[in-house]
Amino acid sequence: MNLFNTSLKAAVLGCCAFLFGLQSWGQYDLTIEQSTPAAAPGMTYRFYVEANDASDKISAVFGNDESPLVISCPDGIFNSPMNASWNASGVNPAFFAFFADLQDDSYATIGLEGPAGPGAEDPSLVQDATLNPTVSGFFTTPGSTELNVNTLTGGSWYVLNTAANALPTDGRWLVAQITSTSAPSGVLNYQVFPLGEGANQVQKSMEFVDGEVVVPCDGELDECGVCNGPGIPEGACDCDGTMPACGYDCDGV
Repeated sequence: MNLFNTSLKAAVLGCCAFLFGLQSWGQYDLTIEQSTPAAAPGMTYRFYVEANDASDKISAVFGNDESPLVISCPDGIFNSPMNASWNASGVNPAFFAFFADLQDDSYATIGLEGPAGPGAEDPSLVQDATLNPTVSGFFTTPGSTELNVNTLTGGSWYVLNTAANALPTDGRWLVAQITSTSAPSGVLNYQVFPLGEGANQVQKSMEFVDGEVVVPCDGELDECGVCNGPGIPEGACDCDGTMPACGYDCDGV
């Protein structure tokens, strides 16, 4: 998988070697929690990656031409002018009493909901400058409606595996916060090192629609699009169970 060009690869050498990784449903899943914002309109959506072990480490959230990263909010997202950064480094609790909506800011992150403390690191960012918007632009421009990281160079926010926030907090990692009057839809891709071992890295792509994670089908989709479903009910003409008119079949004959 070619996520970055040569110059961008150098920026993350040793921490984010994006090779083809093992994907396995049921581990390192994405969850989304909704809450009422402190001051901004709409809802706040927090995106978490669930860890399997306390020693697991998350490496990065990424997108490229093979695995696009997409976040779409038709009504636009809330970006507080008090946080000039794309990450949570400017979301300082000391200012919440004066700027209540600062805590509602939309941002990308790796395990942090504010400035990095001792041992932790604010996430770094590599991105294709031709993206419109860029990752940084999406998370700093008020009213941004869609992020689509889908180029060969791609983009990623990441931390080194030596950072304290590479480890999970309460069994999970916060990777993004979105506040909007419209529910977000899209796809997030991320890389995790099980038990902290980079050689066993796992990459996952998780889809979400209207603020809810789409659970992948572990079997076969029936003709109605239901995972392991029974298909069209016996005698019915469609997936809604519509029966043929009396004396006719489903083709009207």
